Amino acid sequence: PRYPRRVQVLDAHVPWSSSIEGYRPTDFVAKSVLENDCTVKEGGWADPAEPDREAIARRGSYEHEKRRLPVRFDELGRPLNPVGRTGMCNRGGLGKWGPNHAADPIVTRRCPDKPGTPLEVVVIKRRDTGEWAIPGGMVDAGELVSMTLRREFEEEAGNVPESERERFEDLAGRLFTEANGHEVYRGYVDDPRNTDNAWMETTAFHFHCTADLAVQLPLRAGDDAHNVTWLDVDDAEPRYAALYASHKDWVDRVACELRLRKGHSPKAVAAPAEATPPAPQGRRKPQRSMLGLGRLRIGSPKAARPATTGYGASPPPSPPPSEPASP
Repeated sequence: PRYPRRVQVLDAHVPWSSSIEGYRPTDFVAKSVLENDCTVKEGGWADPAEPDREAIARRGSYEHEKRRLPVRFDELGRPLNPVGRTGMCNRGGLGKWGPNHAADPIVTRRCPDKPGTPLEVVVIKRRDTGEWAIPGGMVDAGELVSMTLRREFEEEAGNVPESERERFEDLAGRLFTEANGHEVYRGYVDDPRNTDNAWMETTAFHFHCTADLAVQLPLRAGDDAHNVTWLDVDDAEPRYAALYASHKDWVDRVACELRLRKGHSPKAVAAPAEATPPAPQGRRKPQRSMLGLGRLRIGSPKAARPATTGYGASPPPSPPPSEPASP
């Protein structure tokens, strides 16, 4: 959905700990969110209009678990974005109050048809924004992250004819294995849909194609994607330099780890918890929260910590909710 204009928020006023007088964020919730209230519509994917603290706690938050902090709520009982103010309250186009969990598979290969076999990554062109991004999508209720990773890849990049379906699923099964999957990032995402009360969190996993799989794996865009392609992991490639949200940061991290492991089996592994991901090299679109006076630099990926929930696990439980806090 198209978002209305956000209220201006200076960088210094983004943290909730910073006092800001008269802060009145734009209140917006998309019609599609209200129409998919799971308590009213069978099969609805959105929370009810009134936030349920117990449901939010059961859902869990990667970011709060990582920071070992409880979820904070405002005086209306709405959860507060762990990074700070965004210039917009309510849920925007997101279905869930608080964290909305996604899973993003980073699929790479060494291109056999180009000199030097450069590193490439599978990207799709989003139908909603027209931006290039890695495949991915929302984790369904009760679904394992491992299932979401493969399902989203197949839906967005594997829309092959029925005659090729069995072969594609066999190749995808060889790619999406626990032994080949390595967590790159888990936590808050710098996503343009975020609001003060609803935000994106994700688990990004890296899967590297073997030499034979790199040649055989067919790509064809699904319903949620306008196009799909193998893209050079190169800042000189404009589409790569402008990848959606935090996606470039994660792929940069994968590329850095592969370079460090040059000469070994080309698989990305989670870096030590104290490691710092490489700084983005290309142009990136920070989330705007104001009318040209500044930007929200929120959600920049931090070092990936060792997975505590595992490749096939559901989101972790959040710490107990805190007492209401005034924004």
